[in-house]
Amino acid sequence: MNVLLDQVPVSVPINGTQVKIQSDFRIGLRFELLMTLKLSQREKVHQALKLYYQQIPSPLEQAVEQMLWFFQCGERINNQKQSGRNKQIYSYEYDQYLIYTAFLFYYHIDLNEIAYLHWWKFRKLFLELPDDSQMKKVMMYRSVSLNSNMTKEQRQYYARMKRLYALPDERSEQMKANEYAGILAKGMRLEKDEVEL
Repeated sequence: MNVLLDQVPVSVPINGTQVKIQSDFRIGLRFELLMTLKLSQREKVHQALKLYYQQIPSPLEQAVEQMLWFFQCGERINNQKQSGRNKQIYSYEYDQYLIYTAFLFYYHIDLNEIAYLHWWKFRKLFLELPDDSQMKKVMMYRSVSLNSNMTKEQRQYYARMKRLYALPDERSEQMKANEYAGILAKGMRLEKDEVEL
C-alpha cells in the first residue's frame, strides 16, 4: 500500500469479507493505553476487539491478526529488538499535553476538536514531529544512553533530563529488585547519577 496513491483503509479482510474497523486515532490511543492495564492477556484481547469492531467477527484469529495489522499501520513489526531492552520513550497518557501542543503548533491540528483523523495519519505525523518539538526532545532524553564517550557534564545533564522526564515505572517492586540484582551480578559499574530503577 502507498498512502500517496491509495486510500488508507477503513476495513480489513476477514474470512473473505471486508469488515469495517474503527479507524479514528482515538481508538489507536485507547488500544495502547489498554495494553498497559493490569488485565489478563485474554481480557486485553477481548477489550481490544470490542474497541476496533462494532461486532467481533470470526474467525477470531483472523480478527486479531487484522486488528494488529491495522494498529501497526500496515507494517510488520520486526522482532530484531528482542535482544535488547525495549525502553518506552513516550506515553499517550503522560505526554498528552506535549502531543496536543505539538500537533497544534506544527500541524495546526487541534486533536481535541478534530472530529476524525485516521490512525495511520496520526501515527505518521506523531513520529515525524520536528526534532525541535518538546515532545521529540523528551523522547530523545528518555532514549539516550549514558556512556563513557560523553563528558561528565553531558552525562550529568542527560541523567538529570532522564529523571525529570521519566515515565512512571509500572513494574512491581520485586521486578525492580530482580533487575537491579541482575545488574550487580554482572559486575557493571554504574555512576551514582546514572542508576535508575
